[in-house]
Amino acid sequence: MNIAFPAFFILVLIIPGFIFQNSYEKLENTSIEKKPFDVSSSLAFFYALILHVFLIAVVVPLSGNEINYDICIKLLTGSKSISASDLGAISGNITKIILYFSSSFLLAYVFGKFFQKIIFYFNPYKSSKYAFDTPWYYELTGKLSETQDAELIKLSCLVESKNTSFLYYGVLEDFYLDSNGQLNRVVLSGAMRRPIESDDSEPTTPPTTRFYEIKGDRLILKYEDIKNINIEYLYIIEEE
Repeated sequence: MNIAFPAFFILVLIIPGFIFQNSYEKLENTSIEKKPFDVSSSLAFFYALILHVFLIAVVVPLSGNEINYDICIKLLTGSKSISASDLGAISGNITKIILYFSSSFLLAYVFGKFFQKIIFYFNPYKSSKYAFDTPWYYELTGKLSETQDAELIKLSCLVESKNTSFLYYGVLEDFYLDSNGQLNRVVLSGAMRRPIESDDSEPTTPPTTRFYEIKGDRLILKYEDIKNINIEYLYIIEEE
């Protein structure tokens, strides 16, 4: 048997673990948790093992099918003792085999999203015991604790442009994290800006009158261009 086939078979078995992990750790376009590759690979192997145990113990018996473990072991080990009857059994059940792996991929994605929702439901804040390990996500969604759950967030971003520094101010509409869980860019609406030099040249002028409105619906700032960020959390309080 070709030595590449056992490696391919093992890869197909592990893929559901990576699908589950990616689904669990990603919210829309934001990676909400990042682990080293060795840890990520180990967890993917563990997730795949749990998923296959679930499929073999629950789903396969309910479907009325059986798994030939002898053939599976021969495929995993690359054994040369695999016979023509074994190949015939594989080709005769190719539809069921494809359906099994397709189901494992789909279930891995669904389970990943399901457990992500469970974690967010019971641990919605940065201060929660089992919160995701991405501080930027909680800081920029305003979910810091039960007493600090902001309804609106405004950002003041200091950006240097050549010899001039500008302060951009607006409502945080969206943000994006890179593959390492670090902030990549922010999106502001109702954005305004002012040169920092105005603070020295017009000390008697209120800060709000020194801002210049920026035409447009959304302003995108790259984090690599931002020197510092001031976050302003706004809360809606109902009065009786």
